[in-house]
Amino acid sequence: MQYENIVVSIEDGVVTVTVNRPDKMNALNDATIAELTHAFTNLPDGARAAILTGAGEKAFVAGADLGMLAKLETAAEGEANSRQFHETLDLIEDMKKPVVCAMNGFALGGGNELAMACHARIATKGLRMLAGQPEINVGIIPGAGGTQRLSRLIGLEGAARMMRTAAPMSSADALAAGLISEEVDGDLVPRAIELVNAYASGALEIPRIPRDPMGEIPESLPEVDLGHHSTVIDRILCSTILNGARLSLREGLALESRAFGECVETKDMHIGMQNFIENGPRAKAEFVNE
Repeated sequence: MQYENIVVSIEDGVVTVTVNRPDKMNALNDATIAELTHAFTNLPDGARAAILTGAGEKAFVAGADLGMLAKLETAAEGEANSRQFHETLDLIEDMKKPVVCAMNGFALGGGNELAMACHARIATKGLRMLAGQPEINVGIIPGAGGTQRLSRLIGLEGAARMMRTAAPMSSADALAAGLISEEVDGDLVPRAIELVNAYASGALEIPRIPRDPMGEIPESLPEVDLGHHSTVIDRILCSTILNGARLSLREGLALESRAFGECVETKDMHIGMQNFIENGPRAKAEFVNE
C-alpha cells in the first residue's frame, strides 16, 4: 500500500511508523487513521517491534483534525467517529510486539491518546508543553480513549483535572506523573530502539495499562475552576470519567464513544468548533451551556 500520511521503514527488525503531515502538525484525519490501521495490521516480515513518532520537531501529533470533527451532526455520527479511532488505538495497544512512542514534540488531544495506546512513551527532554487534552476548549470530550487511559496511567483526579481545565503537561511533569517513562536529550529514535529491543528480548517487561475496573471510585470529582468552559460538556466529561473507571477498560471506551456522540448534539460543541475554525485556538468560545 502506498501511504500518503505516514511513512513506514524497517531496520534490524524494528519498524518505525512516522505520522507525516507536518503542514497540519501531524493532525489525525480519517485517512491517517486508516493508514495507521493498515500499517500496524501489516507489519513487514521480520518485524519484532515498532516505534511510533511524528514528522518534524514541533509536534508529535497535534490532535484530531477539527475540520473532520466539525462535520459531525448527530450522536450516531459522533459515536461512530470515536469508535473508528478506538479500533486503531486498540489494535496498537493489543499488539503482541512492543510498541514505543517517541514523542518528538507536543501531543495534544488525539495525539496524546495515540501515544497512550503505545506500550511505553518517551519524550524530548525539556519540553515546556508535551501533553494535553484540550478538547473542552472546543466543546467536546476526549473521544479516542483519553477519558479512560489517562486515568489509568496518572490517576483519576489528576487526569480529570487535566481534561476539565485543558491544562497541558511539560515533559518533566509527564515524567513525574507516569505518563512517560523517560525524557531524552537529542534524538529519541536510538533510545526508542534500545527500549523496544529490550522489550522484544524479554530483558524488560512490556508495560500495559490495567484493563480492570479501577477500584474504589468517588461519587464526584473535586471542583475546579471551569472558566469559560461549557458546564454541559463538563458534566458529560465527569460522568464518563467516573463511570468508565468503574468498568473494564474496553467497557469504559464504549461508554466514552457514546458520550462523545452525546456532545455532538449539544449547541456548545458546534459553538466551540465554529469558534476554533473562524478565530483560531487562542480565542475563547462563548458557550451557552446547552
